[in-house]
Amino acid sequence: MFPPGFNTRLISALLDWLWRSWIAFGVAGQGPAAREDRVIDPEALILAGSQWARYDARLFDEMLDWLCLHGDLVHLQRLRNLHRSGLGDARVLSAIAAVVANHSPHAKWKVLVTNAESDQPLTPLFLSMEKNDTAWGQPEPLFAAQGLHRGRLELRHLSLPPDPRLAANFWLKLRSLFGTSSRAEIMLHLLVSGPATATEIARASGFTTRSILVPLREMALSGHLYEPPRPARTRPLRGPPAVARTRGPSQDYALRQSEWEFLRTWEEPSGFPRLESPVPLLRLCRVAIDLDVSASGDSAMLQGLRLREAAAGPLAEIHRLGLSGSYGLPTDLSGDRLAATLSECLPALIADL
Repeated sequence: MFPPGFNTRLISALLDWLWRSWIAFGVAGQGPAAREDRVIDPEALILAGSQWARYDARLFDEMLDWLCLHGDLVHLQRLRNLHRSGLGDARVLSAIAAVVANHSPHAKWKVLVTNAESDQPLTPLFLSMEKNDTAWGQPEPLFAAQGLHRGRLELRHLSLPPDPRLAANFWLKLRSLFGTSSRAEIMLHLLVSGPATATEIARASGFTTRSILVPLREMALSGHLYEPPRPARTRPLRGPPAVARTRGPSQDYALRQSEWEFLRTWEEPSGFPRLESPVPLLRLCRVAIDLDVSASGDSAMLQGLRLREAAAGPLAEIHRLGLSGSYGLPTDLSGDRLAATLSECLPALIADL
């Protein structure tokens, strides 16, 4: 279905993106810088790491090191919401949560820990592109509880906090300022993407509409946020008059960006960085990699049908976000054409994140 070497090229591109992003966040390492004009999504990065950082033991352990020091900047409910959408490895994510909960003061991570079946044999945590996965040393108990075998875990604690002067870290900068709540997500989307409804912000951020709408209405009381026009009243209301609020001409909520220019502490880009969710693209990578491994013995027609069915969800999300054209991934591709398009486009799209 995919040409020889496709998995290796795609996983290599994913590892390069993971390294660039984690180095921007502050892990110990050297490499190319992350894009200055695009915000890094922290929860998508963690979930992608739970799948593909397993191909690089050093990257995986540096990710754990950073989370143990700065895991309070992660929004766990959003992490769970994105995980339910089909991104991330459940066992590895549970093991990561167990490490953070046991090696740091961030006890809230315990909610993500689940225990695997005790009678199942352990499988290697770290993977090899040559498919000769092996495990060595005495099993680390926290990973063994998830059915995973890895050697002794040694955290170096060399990770730095995310640099607020980097535009790529704008998401974590706002969380440092407003806390890991939906308010930071609201500020991010209104500053970066412009006016939006509560539903649009919820879809883009991975929250429910209510968890966005309630704080939006509270934030509007500050006078720094435009809210939709007041609906027409059919009868007079008794009691004291309502608090005066700033209302815009549409159903969108909006900020006066000029009031928040002080948050720009970088030279490039000239404005606020762009927000482009990598989640549907990463889900598409998982579909392509999993099918390339599991369907190798099936007929070409059956492989194409399975690929088309499995890729329908991520492709529809990419189309809804208006990215089909720029990605070169229209929703009407047949199985054979879809495989050829993905093999050509996916590694390049990941390299461009």
